[in-house]
Amino acid sequence: MADWWQYLPEHIDPVALTIGSLSVRWYAICFLVGFFATIGHLLVRSRKERHQGFDPGMVWDSAVLTFVGVLVGGRLGYALVYDPSLFLTPFSLILPLDPGTGAYSGIHGMSFFGALLGGGIMFFLHIRSRSLDFFTFADHVAPSIPIALFIGRIGNFLNLELPGRTTSLPWGMYFPGPATGIWELRHPSQLYEALLEGIVLFFVMVIFRKRNLPKGTMVVVFLGGYAVVRFLVEFFREPDPGSPIFFGWMTVGQVLALLLFVISIFVLTRTDTQATQVRGS
Repeated sequence: MADWWQYLPEHIDPVALTIGSLSVRWYAICFLVGFFATIGHLLVRSRKERHQGFDPGMVWDSAVLTFVGVLVGGRLGYALVYDPSLFLTPFSLILPLDPGTGAYSGIHGMSFFGALLGGGIMFFLHIRSRSLDFFTFADHVAPSIPIALFIGRIGNFLNLELPGRTTSLPWGMYFPGPATGIWELRHPSQLYEALLEGIVLFFVMVIFRKRNLPKGTMVVVFLGGYAVVRFLVEFFREPDPGSPIFFGWMTVGQVLALLLFVISIFVLTRTDTQATQVRGS
């Protein structure tokens, strides 16, 4: 009984409910819950902080457009980085159907880095279309993003995907191997990411938000913080089958994390030297 938690994944059904031939997975539910939870946090903070122009209508408009960018960017990013063969059957990128049989199969594969780029572009275009300052509003949004990351990583766990590397450590859990399907004791790397990307990064950003900060700093904290966390977690996360390994140890995720960290440094050099007061939690 002392190691009962190691077998928890074996009792998880990734499918939350089935309606006819349509299966709704816990991951999809978590994806939507994370979206609405993030919006809720933004709405509460917007009322407290009263950012000029960032009223509830602005929150919803920005969220919906950014959500579209996240979906498109996440999907294209996954195909580009992890499975280029998807471009040979373009409909499989957007339709949850098996290209051979036409049967419902769901959409598998999203890239955080692609989602960040796609969502960031849509958010930037929306803010600029209203002739507003991008970093002012990006600083306001950034502290809420870890909420979505936390819930999304719980969704990965419930979906039995993105398991860690094999381990003999006592807190390991049994997951099916991505390539073999064999259940082995592995790092619960989804939970590592939920803890670090979600909870830890959220409270780090809360601490920074209580200070007088140059405009753009919260964006830097988020990008740099996520990059550091992701680089470290990749040492425990099983690489995607067929993905390249650089220098004999560096995964694609670590390469992208390093690139994101460099971008955060670049943004830091572009932050406004005039401090702006940011309050709330």
